[in-house]
Order: sequence, then structure tokens, then C-alpha cells
Amino acid sequence: MGPEVVLLAVLFSLTIVALGWEAWRRRRGRNAPACPHCGGRLKSVEPGRRYCETCHRYFRRVI
Repeated sequence: MGPEVVLLAVLFSLTIVALGWEAWRRRRGRNAPACPHCGGRLKSVEPGRRYCETCHRYFRRVI
């Protein structure tokens, strides 16, 4: 394999990794609501309510 083919393979693999990373960040951000006070993750307590274990506060779910 020549150096051009190796370079193209590396660039292609970096592109695939970047696309996967971006999709993972987008999905993670959507599934992990953050506390407006501390930025910690909010846990679902019951339908319509979320709880921050760091701040010890409850929040209404905003859709």
C-alpha cells in the first residue's frame, strides 16, 4: 500500500469517528437533563418530577 492509500484510510476513519462522537454527544445531551443550579444530572423520581441529588431539590419536567 502506498502512502496515499494509508493517508486516505486514516482520514476516512477519523471522519467516521468524528461523526460517531457527535451523534453520541447529541444523544447523551438529550437523555441527560441538567440541574439549573449546579449542572448535575437530574434523576426521574415520578412522572413530571426530577430530583437533583447534589442540590437536594425537585424540579418539574419541562418538555
